[in-house]
Amino acid sequence: MAALSYPCSTRHIGRQTMNQPLPFAGIRVIEFAHFWSVPYGTMYLASQGADVIKVESVQRPDVWRANHTAPILGDRWMDRGLLWQATNLDKRDITLDASNDQGRALLKQLCEGADIFIENYASHVVEKQGLGYEDLKAINPGIIMVRAPSFGNEGPWKSYVGWGDVFEQVSGFATVTGYPDSRPQTPGGYMDPIVAMHLTTAIIAALEYRDRTGEGQLIEVPQSEVGMAMAGAILIADQFGYPPERPGNRAPGYAPQGVYRTGDAEKTYIALSIRDDQEWQSLIAMVGMPTLDAFAASGLKERHEHHDEIDAIILAWTLAHPANDLLSRLQSAGIPASRLLKPVDYNIEPQLVDREYYQELDHPLSGPRLFPTFPMHFSYEATRKVHSRPAPTLGQHNEEILRGELGVTEAKYADLIASNVIGTEPLQS
Repeated sequence: MAALSYPCSTRHIGRQTMNQPLPFAGIRVIEFAHFWSVPYGTMYLASQGADVIKVESVQRPDVWRANHTAPILGDRWMDRGLLWQATNLDKRDITLDASNDQGRALLKQLCEGADIFIENYASHVVEKQGLGYEDLKAINPGIIMVRAPSFGNEGPWKSYVGWGDVFEQVSGFATVTGYPDSRPQTPGGYMDPIVAMHLTTAIIAALEYRDRTGEGQLIEVPQSEVGMAMAGAILIADQFGYPPERPGNRAPGYAPQGVYRTGDAEKTYIALSIRDDQEWQSLIAMVGMPTLDAFAASGLKERHEHHDEIDAIILAWTLAHPANDLLSRLQSAGIPASRLLKPVDYNIEPQLVDREYYQELDHPLSGPRLFPTFPMHFSYEATRKVHSRPAPTLGQHNEEILRGELGVTEAKYADLIASNVIGTEPLQS
């Protein structure tokens, strides 16, 4: 889709496809956001050619920078976090204090030539700073503003803030996560990247709409409602008199099904599922324990009723054998089984290595690291190495963008630094 022509004369073009620029080349995105959800979505746009400019401040850098890092790492420790870096590849970064008149004026100047402005703060924040949709539309009628509040910009919860763990609870996912006799468990905050893909889809639709009509757009993606949209099965089951349950590792159509520790010296686990009576007989013959023979004639219903007893027998068997041996025997018999990957093994998993799922990028502070690519690839790609640059350090592109693209004079630039409107290190860490 072709971008409309805007006053900004400079367009950052990233990596190319085999013959042409990437789909979002020429699209400029101003990311006024933090944490995981929005930055992950804009990183996808950046990997496909968009010029994503992340706007932070030395007063309040993106708090995601503090994840998986610590002051003990020394100088610029907030630039070194692996989670921060893995969520902000391919972007440029500037600092601007938007509560300051000069900083706000520069941010608005940047928006004059932008295609997209995206934020995920509490509902009142951007309005207080004069950065609401009507403010931006007045200076750039074609701008697409994306807002990703926690619970929406209207309603009694509009001022509440939250993140992935919260949305997983209010949407009901925690209710069905965990074991039957335990408390509900949060899946782990993974609603964030799901939100990212939803808002990215909305952006594509808005760009297409603008191409057809010439009109900008205000998009609202309440993050909690993304969770609710995915919880349909839970809600429907409850309405029909089947309250949600926490099944643990078990599913109604399979038994036995579970995760079992093996006899390896290291804590290694395998998962297996028995789908039908034939596979059940194959497992009984393989285990070779008289105690399991007692359940030989059991159908699915009976196996579910005695699942705990059957699990104990299977565990005694798996503990007596190494994982590789168990997997070879189970898979040869046609029984679905797999080793549980440990995080330390992700980067060396043969399937992922063969598909070049990971890409090494050399960061100026933390050195070379492997990062995931994206789980989608296109025939126009010359390589599966979709990332073109490591994550930026705080304010890394201040001079490049403010002086080189917005025309800030040397004297004014020095004054902005002196007054902490811009900078490259947090005022407090």
